[in-house]
Amino acid sequence: QVTHIETEYNDIFVTKRRDELTMSFQLKGFDYTESVTNLREIDDLPVAYTRAMTTALAYPNEIEKILMIGLGGGSISTYLGRAMPEATIDTVEIDPGVIAAAKKYFAIRENARVKYFAGDGRVWLNRNKRTYDVILVDAFHGGFVPFHLLTQEFYALIKQRLEPSGVAAFNVHDGTKLYASTVRTLGTVFSSVQLVPSGEGETIAVVTPQPAPSDEILASRAAALQQ
Repeated sequence: QVTHIETEYNDIFVTKRRDELTMSFQLKGFDYTESVTNLREIDDLPVAYTRAMTTALAYPNEIEKILMIGLGGGSISTYLGRAMPEATIDTVEIDPGVIAAAKKYFAIRENARVKYFAGDGRVWLNRNKRTYDVILVDAFHGGFVPFHLLTQEFYALIKQRLEPSGVAAFNVHDGTKLYASTVRTLGTVFSSVQLVPSGEGETIAVVTPQPAPSDEILASRAAALQQ
């Protein structure tokens, strides 16, 4: 164990095992892994759902502005910051202690393009009218998404903050009744809902306000991005 931090919102543990640094939250006796960083390979995304989440990047016509709700150790924002040097990335995290721990132990760095904000994601979206090409929602309290981030009203707010060709992706734990209702609710707000299972208990719901690009267009954009 590297450190244990108690904040107003979380019981945070940072642990190191071989080349992996892990941030986990403990709640009611259960450990929930929030983030894993490969110390030998900074561009590795060891957790399957974080790799699945990057599929959203193939959907927009162009990517200039990215918003993330939920930080953890910041592995996704660090990866995107390195892979997409032209894009600006705003990350909103409700717990200032998580931001501080990610800066101290996981080497996340703010600069002119990459910024971290302490606040509730829904409140932040209400106050900030900026629109984004990509919005990634990965906010959990223990094993569950906070209820106010699961409503039709929240999804409609996300839709308002997307560019016309934009995309949002939500990390949802599958295999539960809540999962089915979440997917159904997303379908009432967005014209396209496509599901990308991680194979490890989560599914990424990729949604667009307009009909999604064809599989052929997505494949060609993904190949270009990979280059």
